[in-house]
This record gives sequence, C-alpha cells and structure tokens, in this order.
Amino acid sequence: MNSRRVIFATLLGLTAGILCYLGGKFLGKEFNTVTILMILLHRTVLGFVIGISALRIHWALHGILLGLVIGLPVYPLAYVEGGAIAYSVMSVAWGFFIELFTSVIFKAKAVTT
Repeated sequence: MNSRRVIFATLLGLTAGILCYLGGKFLGKEFNTVTILMILLHRTVLGFVIGISALRIHWALHGILLGLVIGLPVYPLAYVEGGAIAYSVMSVAWGFFIELFTSVIFKAKAVTT
C-alpha cells in the first residue's frame, strides 16, 4: 500500500466534504448537525477508500465507480432530505476528482503487484 496515496486521497476527501458543505450554504441550504457530519464523513471515507483500493482499472473509472458504490448507503437519507439525484451526481463527480488529483496531479498511483 502507498501511504502517501492514502493520506492524499483522505485529505482530498475531507476537502471535498468541506467544499460540499460550503457550496450548499452558498446556495442557501440549511443543514442540521447530522447532515453536516454525514457530508464530511462520506467524502472523507470516499477519499480513504480510493486511497486504499487496489482495483486494477483506469484511474477515472476507479474514481467514478468508488464514488457510486461508497454513496449507496447514503442515498436513502439524501432522498429523504430531497437531494438524492444531486447527491448521486456529486458522489460520482467527487470520486472522479479525488482520483484525478491523487493519481494524475500528485502522482500517487496505487501499488499493484
């Protein structure tokens, strides 16, 4: 495992969570404490899973796939909050961007054997 990759991806996930929260606030959305924690935790976990994953697929597909899969448990809550489609799209987009920055820009590629 590449520890540099795990750290970069996790920090990028946390950053994505903060940006999601700030973007929602900018658009006038009110968040309760549970929703804020869910956003931050979900994006951070997404980054961590991208960092530790050793799937042997193209980096872009890797980020998109993990964004979709990691978002699955949160979709019912997002549906109740009224933003399931936006949340789904953003999970996939953030998975792509986390992987883009981790693999391409920071060049912290997954170790494959």
